Amino acid sequence: MGKELIQPDIGLVFWTILIFVALAWLLKRFAWKPILAIIDAREKSIREALEESKRAREAAEEALARNRELVAQARGESARIVAEGQKEAERMRSEILAKAKTDSAAVLEQGRRQIEFETKQAVADLKGTVVQVALDAAGKLISASLDDARHRRLVEEYLDELPNLKESH
Repeated sequence: MGKELIQPDIGLVFWTILIFVALAWLLKRFAWKPILAIIDAREKSIREALEESKRAREAAEEALARNRELVAQARGESARIVAEGQKEAERMRSEILAKAKTDSAAVLEQGRRQIEFETKQAVADLKGTVVQVALDAAGKLISASLDDARHRRLVEEYLDELPNLKESH
């Protein structure tokens, strides 16, 4: 028994070769072309997928470059807008300060005029009161009967001369 497995039988070898050749011929005739077509189609689809992925990668790199450029432009634009805003704020601040100075000068001038007017009015009122008091005092002292208009005129002339008398001394 052990020898039979080691020694080849001619009939078995013949039929094995015949079946192998027939199977190879059948495979070549019917299966080889479809298998090669499937392999070629698979190779073509893989090649197309690789090319498509390469195109997609290039498109993605271009989009990334454009995005980086847009980000750089946006940063530049935002810096420009901030600078313009700062300039505008400084301009508005200067305008507000100038207007405040103008307004305060106008208010001071108006106050000065008001004080001057009220001072003149108070001096006029005081002159009138002083004239009246002087007339009353002079009338009592002199007990002479000068008319009221003449007394008033004399006292007013004297009061008008008072500032000149102060300046000369």
